[in-house]
Amino acid sequence: MRITRDDDRARRVCSLALDFMNATAPLSSSEIARAHYGGLSPDSFRKAFSRDRATLAACGVTIVERRVPGEESLWEADDAHSFAYGPELSPTAASALELACRPLVDDPSFPLAEDLRLALAKVSRAFSEPLAAARTREQGSSRELEALRACLAEHHAARVTYVNARGASSERTLAPYGFFSLRGALYLVAGRLSTDGSLTGDAPRTYRVDRVVSVDPLEDAFFSVPEGFSATDWRRLPFQMGPTTVEARLLVDDAHEEDVRLAAGTQGRFAREGDSLVWTVAVSDELVAARWAIAAGIRPLSPDSLVSAWTRVLEEVLEGGR
Repeated sequence: MRITRDDDRARRVCSLALDFMNATAPLSSSEIARAHYGGLSPDSFRKAFSRDRATLAACGVTIVERRVPGEESLWEADDAHSFAYGPELSPTAASALELACRPLVDDPSFPLAEDLRLALAKVSRAFSEPLAAARTREQGSSRELEALRACLAEHHAARVTYVNARGASSERTLAPYGFFSLRGALYLVAGRLSTDGSLTGDAPRTYRVDRVVSVDPLEDAFFSVPEGFSATDWRRLPFQMGPTTVEARLLVDDAHEEDVRLAAGTQGRFAREGDSLVWTVAVSDELVAARWAIAAGIRPLSPDSLVSAWTRVLEEVLEGGR
């Protein structure tokens, strides 16, 4: 899912709408700024909040100011000019809404899947019970994952305790940018924050969510998702999990080109060399890469260590078939 500035603003407007609709008392300007406009100057906050109020009004939620002399402004939803009340959706309309939203509800990489599930359950009795019955306590709804999803939605940093593949535990402060799933596991793409709360110069990294053992949200540490960020750009191939060890060049024939390009996604680069198509891609595990290449119907050209691994796997397959 590609996150743009428009996506970021849409998410903020939705969060504002939920806050105002659930509020039992007016919200102060400072509360709103702290929760939704972290890092903005007072003047920038006023301008951004004004634009967002106009967007909310266009969506049917009118926000009004309740000023008390000598105190900061208070804001609340105007019930008289907001919130349409009427009959439930028809079964046909409810079913159409469920079909449209179901992929997101079932997508473990969508950060608001559980919130969407609960919202849909309240829209119509036509599918509230099936959705409620579908709730589980699998990896996709662990406490650590829910905390990371909340941090992503609110743009709060998190102090995370993480255990790597070697079993070593470490603590780090992360800015969650997005999630992607791969081979049944869920991964987080996150930036690293220094002790003063600023992003380090390091490139974002991926973290396997089931190796996160604790999450402490830092509600005073805000971050912004980089413009144009897409978690799918970080999706790795099975042989790319871990530090890169070699850069491989693989020969792709015409019969397998479409399938290989689709599987490669954003990984590596394709180039014509004479009449041949060569795919150059980073590899972490050469044995897994060799097996993957055989399954995909392509042949490694270099390095020699990958060619040897590919040959050994083929010989093992032939020996096993005798």
